[in-house]
Amino acid sequence: MKPLRIGARASLMSLMQTAPLMAKLGPTPMLLRPFHEAGGDREQNRAPLEANGVFSEEIETALISGEVDVAVHCLKDAPTHDTAGTIMAAYLPRDDRRDALVTREPDLNLLTLPAGARIGTASMRRTVALGHVRPDIEVVPMRGPINARLRALAQGEVEGLIVAACSMERLGLSHRIGERISTEIICPPLGAAIIALQTREDDMETRKALFKLHHADTEVEAEAERLVLRQMGGFCNAPLAGYCTTNHHDEGSTYTVRARAFSPDGSVAIDTRLTGDDATTTALAVCGLLTQHGARELATG
Repeated sequence: MKPLRIGARASLMSLMQTAPLMAKLGPTPMLLRPFHEAGGDREQNRAPLEANGVFSEEIETALISGEVDVAVHCLKDAPTHDTAGTIMAAYLPRDDRRDALVTREPDLNLLTLPAGARIGTASMRRTVALGHVRPDIEVVPMRGPINARLRALAQGEVEGLIVAACSMERLGLSHRIGERISTEIICPPLGAAIIALQTREDDMETRKALFKLHHADTEVEAEAERLVLRQMGGFCNAPLAGYCTTNHHDEGSTYTVRARAFSPDGSVAIDTRLTGDDATTTALAVCGLLTQHGARELATG
């Protein structure tokens, strides 16, 4: 049997989240190809966070050329639009979508951080939210692999970090989380906490092999969130956030879609959410409300 060639970023985070899915695919023969030069992972000449698909371009190119059969993506970092000839063949069950506060001193949360505390994050979304809830703290622009940010924290460059809760979980560092921050305080990015497996559209053998990993509820939520991104012109670090949640009832399921657009300086924010029987229709309705209130201009410029 031909081995399944899996492409993933070479960061510790990517390898830690790829290993469990490879275990679940067993006994299928597999080869892992780590990519060291994904734009956002480079130590030098790093691509800006404002570039759509910055973390996935090299892996996606290898997929299209046939060098690998599966590309492993954090959905929030994947291109907003599917590249011609490719498809998201499977979505893994969603992890915790919330952001988390990690501090050097134990037992601190957003409310008990001392005035003037330095908090590391390069995310516009997090920076704007922190400006509303704790305008007295200092946001220090900080990006790069999470283990590098944790070293900066340990060395005293900052008093705390805002990171994805799922990132800490995947690294086995849940015990370091001081607070899992409510989505009402920091709205997560669209596509947060979802691992997506991308294949060539015509590679039915690989798509069939991945199907046992696929989670139907996550697919519905992921596609609704990607629809909001496409409709509103957003990407990973655009001034746009939100999520879709699945609400199970005895008589079926409904879907709540929330989207939040804001100005880069945080002075204006438009937040809307709707619940409906169909996630796609609900997502489109949310986009309509956002547009009606001027969110498109905020999200694109």
